[in-house]
Amino acid sequence: MSSGFGLRTMASTAGGYSPLSCHCGSVWPHDTAIAIQGMITAGFPDHATVPAKGLLAAGAAFDARVPELFGGFAAYDLPVPLPYPASCRPQAWAAAAAVVMLRAFLGIDPDVPNRVVRLRPSTAVGALDVSGLRIGERPFAVSVDSTGAVTSVDAALGLTCVVG
Repeated sequence: MSSGFGLRTMASTAGGYSPLSCHCGSVWPHDTAIAIQGMITAGFPDHATVPAKGLLAAGAAFDARVPELFGGFAAYDLPVPLPYPASCRPQAWAAAAAVVMLRAFLGIDPDVPNRVVRLRPSTAVGALDVSGLRIGERPFAVSVDSTGAVTSVDAALGLTCVVG
């Protein structure tokens, strides 16, 4: 089901597959992000990196204005994903796919009422510096090294970060 740019709604080997069909072969970024989160939660972070890298490549190809869906053509056939003719771009839930992936790979588990954020980064995340995050109204930033270890957390006064 992987197109190389995300997960298709239908496998390319299935009868009825059509890469420009809304539900029979296209790629929906938010569905791909949900699957990525599920893979990480189920203990398969390395497997999750494949569709995550594809979705990031698609985002770059769309100048970071991710559409709600795009053609499910294989990345080895086309250098960039093909826009779906009637999709909205940018699309809010497609843009939120990046947030879902970031939350999954960093293992961000916010507890807003208690002003606590738990971090359990995946070893598959690689080195990453993220700033501009917010838990409720409180900002925080986090850096993770290439082994998935948290190397720094910059949290606003009143926000507790728990690693592990």
